[in-house]
Amino acid sequence: MTSGYVLSDEVLDHQINEPAFKKNSTYQAKKSLNDLDLFTKGQPVDFYKELRDNAPVYFHDPMPTDPEPGYWVLTRHEDIKHVSMNPKIFSSQYATGNMLTQGSEENRHPRLFKSTIDHMLNLDGEMHLGLRKEHMPFFKPGYVEDLQKKVSVKVGQLLDQIGPMGECNLVSEVSQQLPIYTLSEILGIPEADRQKLVTWMEFLELAQYFAVEQIKQQNEGVTDSSPDPEMINLFNAMVDEMFDYGKHILLKKRKNPENDLLSAIANAKIEGKELTQEFLDGSWLLIVFAGNDTTRNTMSGGIKLLHDNQDQKELLINNPDYLPNFINETIRCVSPVIHMRRTSLEETEINGQRIGPYEKIALWYGAANRDPEIFENPDRFNILRENADKHLAFGIGRHTCLGKPVALMQLKEFYSQFLARFPDFEMNGEWKVAPNNFVHAIQEMPIKFSPKS
Repeated sequence: MTSGYVLSDEVLDHQINEPAFKKNSTYQAKKSLNDLDLFTKGQPVDFYKELRDNAPVYFHDPMPTDPEPGYWVLTRHEDIKHVSMNPKIFSSQYATGNMLTQGSEENRHPRLFKSTIDHMLNLDGEMHLGLRKEHMPFFKPGYVEDLQKKVSVKVGQLLDQIGPMGECNLVSEVSQQLPIYTLSEILGIPEADRQKLVTWMEFLELAQYFAVEQIKQQNEGVTDSSPDPEMINLFNAMVDEMFDYGKHILLKKRKNPENDLLSAIANAKIEGKELTQEFLDGSWLLIVFAGNDTTRNTMSGGIKLLHDNQDQKELLINNPDYLPNFINETIRCVSPVIHMRRTSLEETEINGQRIGPYEKIALWYGAANRDPEIFENPDRFNILRENADKHLAFGIGRHTCLGKPVALMQLKEFYSQFLARFPDFEMNGEWKVAPNNFVHAIQEMPIKFSPKS
């Protein structure tokens, strides 16, 4: 298991350079995209606008004690599309974890950090396509259609459970539960183990927070906001539990494969060799995080958008045919994956800014999806928007999200049934968003509605 390809070893041994060329803009932002508190009330759309207007290709300084030198921030739709569509110049393979975990080595959970690198999303070229091909059968139309029947029943069951209550935390009662169910059906995870994924997901969303707070402690000492050491220990224990379970079930599927995605991953090969344990860890992390978190947050985020825009809510309820466009507009506004990273492989240019080899570039989808050059009145939630499907929330190019058909199917089933049963829903308190600049992580969404037996 140790002799095969290990991406993280290659990446971490490859030094990322400081900017090779003069920065075109002298603009200096007063805020930092590494400030996770910026993301606890939704995405910082005003800051995105400031960056787009003043420095659409902006060099962002690193956090103190961060061993990496900083990164270029892209906020324009066309620039992000350009980078995404040119994988031979802009590599996913040297992206070093997409800032899921930050800071110096002593502040990282070693297994978690390496696994943010060792997975399909961070491969280039034929290795990426080969591994992606192993996943494809579980996202084709026929498979998704069969899965939809199960998902439809599950949505009905979840809504049956909350119906008599008249109020609930939508996240814990519905939005968490549906993607976990769907993902588990695809993966082949036993029903008795499925709730474990919910707990692990909650802790993963706090990974950045713990890393950043520990960096602050190094610089500022312990403060009132410093995380409880017991909480950090619990976090580490949960992460270890998650990876131990993933190792167990993937090795089980390797020995006794079944018709499920975990079996396909366990028996996939890179350069003719079975995946190393590092890649099995990374694949497991990618599955748990990407296969669950994004759909969950779009479900909850769409409900808040409808509450905040009653005219659009009424329009949708009276015109169910608008549902597909509503879903695209919701995804555009929520942008559940906030950013991804690439690394330049050669000297190049983005929007007039020269960039040297092996410089890091962050693609801020939340900013691109509100670019006024593409979307008229971009901050307005408009379910009739003609080009809502031009959002980049699923990525574009070779790394377009494989799970897109499954995500869209789940969203359609949820919204159609929820709005039919609870058209009078309202927010019932403040929502809660985790401090995370990688995913828009909605943790609590209190709602109320007329009870239904």
